[in-house]
Amino acid sequence: RMTPVAGVIPAICPDAEFLRRVSLDLTGMPPAADEARAFLVDSAADKREKLVERLLASPQYARHIASTFDLMLMERRANTHVTADEWQAWLLKSVRENKPWNVMAREILAADGDDPNQRPAARFSLDRGSEPNLLTHDISRIFFGRDMQCAQCHDHPIVADYLQSDYHGLLAYIAPGYAVVRKEGDKEITLLAERAGSDLSFESVFVKGTQHRTGPRMPDDIAIDEPLFLPGDEYKTPPGENVKSVPKFSRRTMLADLATNGSNQAFNQNIANRLWAHMFGRGLVHPLDLHHPDNPAIDPELLRQLGTRFASMNFDVKSFLREIALSDTYQRAFDGPADLASGAAPAATQVAEWKQQIPAL
Repeated sequence: RMTPVAGVIPAICPDAEFLRRVSLDLTGMPPAADEARAFLVDSAADKREKLVERLLASPQYARHIASTFDLMLMERRANTHVTADEWQAWLLKSVRENKPWNVMAREILAADGDDPNQRPAARFSLDRGSEPNLLTHDISRIFFGRDMQCAQCHDHPIVADYLQSDYHGLLAYIAPGYAVVRKEGDKEITLLAERAGSDLSFESVFVKGTQHRTGPRMPDDIAIDEPLFLPGDEYKTPPGENVKSVPKFSRRTMLADLATNGSNQAFNQNIANRLWAHMFGRGLVHPLDLHHPDNPAIDPELLRQLGTRFASMNFDVKSFLREIALSDTYQRAFDGPADLASGAAPAATQVAEWKQQIPAL
């Protein structure tokens, strides 16, 4: 925690303001009257820390964060292949167990719906119809903070960094996937099968006749090296009617691994930004899915530090939200200083000193 600069940074908010703010953000509910009275008369120096711990341990926290993830991941889509009860139970159990975010994300990206324990995680793909372009669009937005839909047919007309080659490199991970219906007795179950991958060809609608090729690659990265198999030897389970084909090399699994292993800065910063927005009502990058050089974070260094910090914490959502809730930034009073301009120079000096105090992560 850092000492506010007099006349520049707002003072720490009153207890009543903090109590209501953190209760709403961590549980989605205002404090009960008796809880508020007890907190306000408590003179302990660490009562805010104890309050945050109590809220994080409450069943209301788990339900609120599960609901937050539900909205972020599925955006109010209808339940088609996975029931609402199955999906909500999986989310709630994951939050209650404080499953690391990268583990949750990997399960979502890799799930094919065959394993009963992981079938709820497959809802992300199955209830989007397993449609490769829709999945590419939503994975780029929700997991990497980049809305690259316009780059499907050409380089983005407004965002110079959203290239058609990046879109199709990501699509190459997802395009081999397709839905297959398997009969089990009198029931039909939809699964996500996968073909052996091949390079994708694409051309810009503005430059007809100029073909480009790409293998699977993450945005801003190079194409991955894939193992080579002889024709006819590509599959563990080859495609067939009502058969879930399984290639020896799964691009979908590779995407899940590369995105969530802690080394992908776009993935790390995107979720850090989304959790920041959950607590503050607005992300450091806003809109949340338009992170690019012409729409940078309001404080790029802070976002970099948050992404690195969250990854170093093994994507522990509860611990990350605890740190935000107990930060001076979160606890600042709503009203700003009366004379903000006069404090600009001392604030700049103080910020420079703080940056020197921040250890390299």
